[in-house]
Amino acid sequence: MERGANTSTSARYVLEELKFIRSLRDVRIFAAKVAYKLPTLGGGMPAGGAAPVPPSVQIEPTNRCNLRCVTCPGDRTSCPKGFMDMALFERIVSEAADVGVQRIHLYLRGEPMLHPRIFDMVAFIKSKGLPVHLTTNGTLLTPERSAALLASGVTSADQLTISFLGHSKQSHEATMVGVDHDAVIANILELVRLRRQMRVNGPVIETILNAPPQTQGEGGDFLKFWRGKVDHARLGDYSIEFQEYGRDAVSAIRRTHPCNAIYERLLVFWNGVVPQCNGDFDGECPLGDLNVDSIEDIWNGERLRAVRKFHEEGRIDELPMCLHCDL
Repeated sequence: MERGANTSTSARYVLEELKFIRSLRDVRIFAAKVAYKLPTLGGGMPAGGAAPVPPSVQIEPTNRCNLRCVTCPGDRTSCPKGFMDMALFERIVSEAADVGVQRIHLYLRGEPMLHPRIFDMVAFIKSKGLPVHLTTNGTLLTPERSAALLASGVTSADQLTISFLGHSKQSHEATMVGVDHDAVIANILELVRLRRQMRVNGPVIETILNAPPQTQGEGGDFLKFWRGKVDHARLGDYSIEFQEYGRDAVSAIRRTHPCNAIYERLLVFWNGVVPQCNGDFDGECPLGDLNVDSIEDIWNGERLRAVRKFHEEGRIDELPMCLHCDL
């Protein structure tokens, strides 16, 4: 059943991406996206082990947020709040481009659109020839900001994901406290309209429902509503660890399968610290610091190689950070 679901997901993804092919350049973009995306759909470890450089780097513009989501541990983390310095950001992205990183993700623990220079960040990534994936809660995606995003150099190589925890107005506003459901819907539809009006072939616009238990029955309605309105609509994964971080409930989680994230991307907090993974909310297991270390040194360093070795040998129970993880 899982294999069939993955096959169906992959087929739909490919078909929905085909509409962006309008030139030879778009064919090359499509081929690169499929080559990057498909290995991540099935999960697990890559057959050839870790690549010499991370396929992607995930940068946190800020860990501040304008909402209080029921699944977010933001109020229970001890890390200081802040915004990434633009000079540090440019240095990281430039190095990523130089060493052969394939993609930059702009999100992690906060709402990236709160960063005052978020569209400068996108434009800089594009100036280095790299695709960018930006994830947002959609509250700040006003028509003016949508126009700025569309004018930043984005193409069909890039992706914008808008995250939901509930589909109906009632559940959306109850699970993402502070959100205006109607405004977010209007923002997304206006972005689609502006993209068409401005004749920009991108970014790919995706909506995702990461439903906690109280909204998991809304998946079908979510897909029915958004398919045809945006480029991709899909159902994500609900994480108990993410919601219960810092609470006793997390200790009940027992991971038994290897993780693909430690082969797929390197994460960077707003201050340059590189955590072990996206479950390391407080940076308890830092791998390095990109203020002083290089991407390649951290990616191929002893700490991360040791983590991969434990996964490859089926010794996940010896890694507390990994054992109690369902991400």
